[in-house]
Amino acid sequence: MKSNQKSTKDVELKCPICQTIKSIKVPETVLSQKEFGSVKIQIPPGAVCEHQFLVFLDTKGIVRSYEKIDIQMAKSTKETLKKATGRISLKTLIELFSTDGVFNLIHGVVFKYPSYIIVDENFELSEELLNFIADRLLPEEYKGKKTIHLILGSDYDNVYSKLKLDKNALLMGTHKDILQTPWDGKLKFEEEMVNKALEIIDDEEQLYIIRNDIAKLVKEAEAVEKMLKNTEEVSEKELKRRLIRDLNISKISNYRLKLIKDFIRRHISAELILKIK
Repeated sequence: MKSNQKSTKDVELKCPICQTIKSIKVPETVLSQKEFGSVKIQIPPGAVCEHQFLVFLDTKGIVRSYEKIDIQMAKSTKETLKKATGRISLKTLIELFSTDGVFNLIHGVVFKYPSYIIVDENFELSEELLNFIADRLLPEEYKGKKTIHLILGSDYDNVYSKLKLDKNALLMGTHKDILQTPWDGKLKFEEEMVNKALEIIDDEEQLYIIRNDIAKLVKEAEAVEKMLKNTEEVSEKELKRRLIRDLNISKISNYRLKLIKDFIRRHISAELILKIK
């Protein structure tokens, strides 16, 4: 079992359609939702294989049963989302949430922070669509987290007080209002990606640029994860030296290393980061 800010349990799943077997990580908080009985989890395409299905786990994480999802319905929903996404450009998102809002939303998606957006009844985008767009930015194994949540309410102060969110969540509105961020400092990584993408006219190419830059960060984080698993302790200087050598890159800045450490802490294991001195 790996430990993050919230511990996870390795669960071996077998697709009821193609019989592919693969382990996934299930947060202990999901399993503890019920004191007895089973917990239903929807497995998205790419998590185990190309299919999506339902798995029923007991509170100890033992598989009790599977259920197939209607393929035609799933395909129809996915195609509808793809068509809708195609009409939503990076420029449109900036118009809705402001440039700073988009930086924060991307940061929340990449580093798996819950993001709450307060909207009014005229807001046209669905929660499902926004999470679908977010998933398109991530490598396959990190999709399906559903980090973006919409909350209806025009009185921000009233809604904010009622939510009683912990300090680990992003809270924002659709009118350039960033009400709470769970991180400090300027979002240089996201700013550089978005500005570079905006230099391109084609919407899909813009998406590719952002997705490609995120994939590079994930690759570096996974390389560091592998190093940390095979050592008891390592200095930041030595870690950067090994990363430059193994990935054949020119340099690793302190800021970049901080991003890598944050990604590992949020997605993989907070304990691994303690090995870096």
